[in-house]
Amino acid sequence: MMTCAHVVAGVERAQVTFAQYPDLGTLEASVIVGAGWQESEQDRGDVAVLELDRPVVVRPARFGAVHAAYAHPAARLTAYGFPRSYDEGILGEFRSTSDQLIAGEWLQLEAWTGYSRPLEEGFSGAAVVREETGEVVGMVTARHLEGGGGRMLPSQALVRYWPGAANLVSLPGHNRQTLARLRDLLQQCVADCAPEAGYQSVMGPLAPPPPVGGFLSLWDVAWFLLTEVTPSPGTAPWSAFAAYVADRAQDPAVRRALHAWARDGLPATAPAALTAQPVPGGGPTWSPILVEVERSGADRDAYVVSIYVIRGGRAQLVVSNTLAGRDIQEYVRERLDDAFLQIDRDGDELIAFALPRDLLGEPVDQWPTSADDPTPLGCSSPVVVMDLSRRRQPRLQFKIEKVWQALDLRPGTTWHRVECGSSQDPAKLTVQLGGRESAVGYGAPPTTDQTRGLLHAGLNAAVPVIAWPRSGCSCGQNRDASAAHSCAGTRFLDSLEEQLASLPPSDLPHHIRLLRGEAFMAEESEPHWATDLTIVWEDPRWFPEAHIYPQSPIS
Repeated sequence: MMTCAHVVAGVERAQVTFAQYPDLGTLEASVIVGAGWQESEQDRGDVAVLELDRPVVVRPARFGAVHAAYAHPAARLTAYGFPRSYDEGILGEFRSTSDQLIAGEWLQLEAWTGYSRPLEEGFSGAAVVREETGEVVGMVTARHLEGGGGRMLPSQALVRYWPGAANLVSLPGHNRQTLARLRDLLQQCVADCAPEAGYQSVMGPLAPPPPVGGFLSLWDVAWFLLTEVTPSPGTAPWSAFAAYVADRAQDPAVRRALHAWARDGLPATAPAALTAQPVPGGGPTWSPILVEVERSGADRDAYVVSIYVIRGGRAQLVVSNTLAGRDIQEYVRERLDDAFLQIDRDGDELIAFALPRDLLGEPVDQWPTSADDPTPLGCSSPVVVMDLSRRRQPRLQFKIEKVWQALDLRPGTTWHRVECGSSQDPAKLTVQLGGRESAVGYGAPPTTDQTRGLLHAGLNAAVPVIAWPRSGCSCGQNRDASAAHSCAGTRFLDSLEEQLASLPPSDLPHHIRLLRGEAFMAEESEPHWATDLTIVWEDPRWFPEAHIYPQSPIS
């Protein structure tokens, strides 16, 4: 049984009678939730739950969906109260003034008509029922001294204060048993992480403020994300929160179960992106996995790592977490399998890392495939990188798509060479490359101001395919012809043209994987030219932007 905590405040035992079932007599019950509630200025959390000493044959209340209390036009709400001198009880008719919560907790009730019976003392703890459906949508907690109205705790607030009701209240788009499973798992992780930290990690600095007084538990965070936060399209923060807690769960079985919940619940619950992106015709059919690594404001060495699968032109979040830089490789290695469970089986896997510019040279293709498989990831699957800042610029994304429309018609790939000793002005290189339907190869890694500037020139020119070696070259800018002939950078560029010029740009990720396999297997005295190959390969048609709010949705 559920009632208001102020009705049974200070007692552990209570007597219960059912007005509609007088033959049951007086029943004994224990107060299992709310016995320690104390009256305060705002009387938050005014919820108590009683457990009868013996079962009774009484049909239990049937709860409606979250937010069902308010409708337009207004829904007729009834409550069965026991004012003074009405031992048998009396019905009152009300409506919810608005769906706006008062102080984040209550809905305001007003009389259904000007001559309806007002809300008065004796209605505390009464179920508020939607008349046309017979479903409970909340509970009366207080009356106003004037006007005949009062306050009710809506069903989402009842579940917050008594998680046991999680499998009673309907939440559109979610299975009740699945939510109850999440509740049970989170209740086993009380000592593993702090609710506020988990919320901030998942939602970031622009998160809506937590409830007044803070979160009560890990379940409270999950329920808040499910009922009070409007997610950006293509995301499911409740799933990301489950994965966050799973990463910190000490019990291996609970950890696996939470990851499974986050993974299995996502496709059915994640809102779709605003519009489906066109899927390119011709060339390979990819089933992309996107790993985004973005700097977090939490710390200088903190990064938000998010893994998505792309299905039908939409980005669906698999998992996201805030990590120290040293933990990114292990985290990605452990979570890629979760992404593979969700990718489209009709295409070939393609793993893309969207990285900050200063991390584009990170050897992600050489990371171990898994904890049990030391094979370089780039030998197991096609692996490419993308510039995260470029993905955030619609102007450049538009230009890259235009270039791909022309590249799709070409049988091969034209390479523009930037020699390792080039002293060209980066701004002029950007202008030179702008609008050209070619890939760009660099003979030297971006380890100096000049070489970094030249790489940025290619990125700023919306060049969709860019390659360079991560190993350095000893040549200076004033090299002679013999030095150029023996230069490792020159040999790298020559090899690019010899082995990749005949392939269409759309096929390059497949062939790069084969080259990395050759380089890994090579036993020559000198390293294979593709040993340290980094390739930027970006086609926005395969990798639509994961939509994010440019500012807080409540600001």
